[in-house]
Amino acid sequence: MSGIQSIRNGLTGNITKIIVVAIIITFIGSVGWAGFLSQGNVNVIAKVGSKDITTTDLSLEASNQQFTLSQRFPDEEFEEELLFNLSKEVLIGKFSVLDFLDRKDLSLNEAFIYKQLSSEEQFLEGGLFSKNRFDSYARSIGYIPADYLKRIEEDFSMSIWNQSLIKSSFVTEKELDSSIKLANQERDISFLRIPFKSFQENISINQEDLEEIYNNNLSDYVNPEQVKVSYIELNPQKLEELIEISPEEINLEYQDYLNEFDSAIRKSVSHIMLNISDSRDLDAARKEIEVIKSRLTEGDSFESLVLELSEDEGTKDNQGSLGVTDGTLLPPEFEAALQTMDEGEYYGPIELLSSVHLIKLDEIIKPEPETLESKTQNIRENLISAKAEGMYIELLDRISNLTFSAEDIEQIGQEISQNVLSTEYLYEEELPDVLKGSSIKEYIFQEYGGDEYPELFETSQLSAVVLEVKGFNDEVQLSFDEVKSTIEDTYLNLETQKKVNNFLDDAITSLRADTTLEELSVSQKINIESYNKLKRDSSLFPLDVINTIFSLARSKAGEVYETAVLQNGDALIYRLDAVKEGSDGLNEETRQEFENLLSQQKTIAELSDLQQNLEENISIEILN
Repeated sequence: MSGIQSIRNGLTGNITKIIVVAIIITFIGSVGWAGFLSQGNVNVIAKVGSKDITTTDLSLEASNQQFTLSQRFPDEEFEEELLFNLSKEVLIGKFSVLDFLDRKDLSLNEAFIYKQLSSEEQFLEGGLFSKNRFDSYARSIGYIPADYLKRIEEDFSMSIWNQSLIKSSFVTEKELDSSIKLANQERDISFLRIPFKSFQENISINQEDLEEIYNNNLSDYVNPEQVKVSYIELNPQKLEELIEISPEEINLEYQDYLNEFDSAIRKSVSHIMLNISDSRDLDAARKEIEVIKSRLTEGDSFESLVLELSEDEGTKDNQGSLGVTDGTLLPPEFEAALQTMDEGEYYGPIELLSSVHLIKLDEIIKPEPETLESKTQNIRENLISAKAEGMYIELLDRISNLTFSAEDIEQIGQEISQNVLSTEYLYEEELPDVLKGSSIKEYIFQEYGGDEYPELFETSQLSAVVLEVKGFNDEVQLSFDEVKSTIEDTYLNLETQKKVNNFLDDAITSLRADTTLEELSVSQKINIESYNKLKRDSSLFPLDVINTIFSLARSKAGEVYETAVLQNGDALIYRLDAVKEGSDGLNEETRQEFENLLSQQKTIAELSDLQQNLEENISIEILN
């Protein structure tokens, strides 16, 4: 069995969940991206081999990139152009892989996808996968079911691709030993640290220079605008406590559930697989299956024979389980045999293209609907959620009218029975998180004229804010006297930095000529400090300085000099004195952790190289 096929069969539920959730997030976040989805204007923007990248693909990926970046950098805003350019690059890489998998006949079929989704609660009916539930769910988040399935198939394929490369990447013992020794290498250094303050001596501050700085940089010396606001935060969750559900409504929903319940019989199946190869022809494989059947008759367990003999690596560790079928998910040869089998029976040999199988019917599953009692809480929560969303939408329409007719936001709050929150005067960066959206800040600080009505802003698909500006303080130019001390500090720091940089330039020139560190120490009246057995994880200096020290050639020990300016402004001049080879000396657990880290780094590099190779050997045409 191929490595990719093995990984297919061994995918975990966690991966499935990640993929399903990710698609939901990208869809929800993408509604409104350039109007692509709402307008139904799905155009091809690029061709990658046999694959088309559409505006919908780009919109969804841009939303995904925005979500990912906002998690890492919550205070940053990203321009659409940047997000779309990044998304194009990601999609070209993704579709290059998908095209390659298609050409190698490694694409996934629907049966495989449905099997992987059989652990996701939203797709289950009576504990079993339901195609109807899948289709309904897809439509509920705005997808055509076939498109949703395609998205999941693509993401599964990419996960399998990445995992297959991860599993194939390994680190040799020689590589591991060499890397550990390099990581544990120690270096001896000598250095001079000259305090930043010592360079501030004899710097004169001229009043005229300060005034020139002030006059040339007036925009830097202002008190920014301040705003005082009142606002109402709206979302369906805030409305749920207002909703009551009657027993009659629950009974009606339960009857709908019974009417839609999929009562089709399912069968749980496992197998033992033997490959047909140069060393085993079809007849030999059939005979081995007969021997296995005999051993079962003699008392051997099916599970033990799976571990001993099955050549399906993807199911071997799971007692040979092929999952649950509704009569359509397994090969037709399997499904035909299952029609005549009872629980616990075996059947075989069954011949497929390149393998022979013995199958076992583990269990016949007759789905039973949940009772009204067990479904009541779930039904109530779903009804409340649905009603809250409906109430929210109606409320937005009502508020749209009230913003024109109400005297102020307080009246709107009374009309819709929602609390009004108020702030004191705040700078832009001090606004509550719910008011930090770009459209809200643009309205407050660029468009607000002083006499507007309350404004309604939709902040996401199911959340909004009603806002009224209660007061506004314009930007105020600060006088020279108010900022003089700040300018003095700025001027002093800049002049000091110039002296530091000039000193280091002169020092390194002389050291690389004929001056020694010891001589420089005497002239500067600064003692030389030494640090022996410096390690890569040392906190003696910032990381960039440590990395530079360990990049210096060991052959230059005792004669190579470098300089740096530390974060506090201190000047640093150092010399590499000696290099000491690191030892292994790691316990087994730490050594394994190091190997895993090295393997990850190697895999990332290999993935990057392989991706680049695919893109270089495929036709890529950018249309828009």
